[in-house]
Amino acid sequence: MSLTILTLVLTLVLAVPLGLWCKKVLNHDVPFVNRTEEFVMKKLHISSREMNWKQYLLAAGLLAAVSFAVLLVILLAQGMEFWVAFNTACSFVTNTNWQSYDPVLSLDWQAQAFGLTVQNFVSAAMGICVLFALIRGLIQKQKNGLGNFWQDMLGTLLFILLPLNLLVSVILAQQGVPMNLNSEQYSALSEPVAADSQGLILEDALIENGQVLVDGKPVQDAVIITEQRIPGGMAASQIAIKQSGTNGGGITAANSASPFENPTPLTNVLENVLILLIPMALCFSFGFMTKNRKQGYAVFAAMFILFVLAAAAVMIPELQAMDMEGKEARIGVASSALWSASTTAASSGSVNSALNSMNPVSSMICLVLMQVGEVIFGGAGSGLYGMLAFVILTVFIAGLMVGRTPEFMHKKIEPREMKWAVILCLATPVCILAGSAISALCPMEGLDPGAHGFTQLLYAWSSMGANNGSAMGGYSTAGWLLNGLGGLLMLAARFVPMAGALAIAGSLSAKKPLADNSGELKTDNGMFVFLLILVVLLIGALSFFPALALGPVAEFLG
Repeated sequence: MSLTILTLVLTLVLAVPLGLWCKKVLNHDVPFVNRTEEFVMKKLHISSREMNWKQYLLAAGLLAAVSFAVLLVILLAQGMEFWVAFNTACSFVTNTNWQSYDPVLSLDWQAQAFGLTVQNFVSAAMGICVLFALIRGLIQKQKNGLGNFWQDMLGTLLFILLPLNLLVSVILAQQGVPMNLNSEQYSALSEPVAADSQGLILEDALIENGQVLVDGKPVQDAVIITEQRIPGGMAASQIAIKQSGTNGGGITAANSASPFENPTPLTNVLENVLILLIPMALCFSFGFMTKNRKQGYAVFAAMFILFVLAAAAVMIPELQAMDMEGKEARIGVASSALWSASTTAASSGSVNSALNSMNPVSSMICLVLMQVGEVIFGGAGSGLYGMLAFVILTVFIAGLMVGRTPEFMHKKIEPREMKWAVILCLATPVCILAGSAISALCPMEGLDPGAHGFTQLLYAWSSMGANNGSAMGGYSTAGWLLNGLGGLLMLAARFVPMAGALAIAGSLSAKKPLADNSGELKTDNGMFVFLLILVVLLIGALSFFPALALGPVAEFLG
């Protein structure tokens, strides 16, 4: 429990200065940063003129399309099957990092570094850029420009993500995470082990004179294993941005439960802090950018309260059961439970335990954290612009209750903004429910029977539809259904809300601010925080209660 408190306190302490720095970089308040951006853009012959929301979206879409094409070629060149490569390219371009393959067996270190790690940086930076474009739209007065996408990308990459992850990479490498130019190494085992023809370890096997015996009987086609395969490559740099950019894709199938990704208690705390750090910091950036810190604190408070309640709801059943099944012994139950809450709240998807072994109540909370749109704290940038859509929705509902035209940040909220806010809020639920429904009609192989099997199915599509990337397992990841349809839903769940955020930004930016008045709804006090939390939970409950009742609720009651 002390490590849980340490993790949250350390994240909060680091988030405030990082949030201020993000604001300075994206608001162009640092002369050195500005000169560097201008120099690079001049050398690359990129215009620095401001873009309207459509141009900003087009630039982001162009970068995503080129990234997708390049990554797809890299993966196909590695021999990856087409639908798996398609799904993986969609996954990493959309900041999801769903992995339908074994990283150690499928990719060498060059593909990991120049394909996947690059996309971890680009996808995280894109979410941050769109968020700041939305913030500019909220505070600007009768302007069409939302900034320059390419300049924002350069600033985010060069002065936020690269410095942070360079420091973290050094710490991880010092703690034992591989950082070399070797795809793999082999080490002799102290004792040989036996496996059957399917690769499953034979726990009770006896090896004598090169023969494998179980209960005194020889096992046909058994394999004697004398060496351990150790992954290499530039792992430390990939693990750093995987966590800080809320990406989640690891270098091993075990992800952060593996000692090659998460070797010590220090790395476990550090990586958990990184999962929450940037999404939390951007709440403070919002307050600094709008020159209304109370507004930033209000949004942060809503997210933090929901996160603490969710983390407690995940941890309590796990601690009561104290079941070590699926838990890494080095990490323990409490740290595994906190990590599971963090990774589903912050759209990370990295795991340090087997989610399939969680208590039904704990797994339900993780599902809900994804299903509300991952706005608690959500992905890098995307979590906050998703929450701001909920803020606009809450302002509209509150305005209906008191009979006033809704306003936010002194801008009138009209039908155009409301339509886009609803699209933004419902994009994730629609993608999740559509994928789950189609998959239920064409069931995936390998699911457990009964309610738990449905929970596995629902979790898979919630993870892809919410751009999370974690998985409970228990099903086949082969074929076009999960990989093809899943890839398309990941693209929709990423870029439809992004388009909505920019459309709202463009509409609000062109408006004339309203003067203060005594009847204006305050959006920076405790009452509004309560209303915002209520709306977020209601949207999730109304969208997913029937599905949850068929899965984790039925499993718990059964």
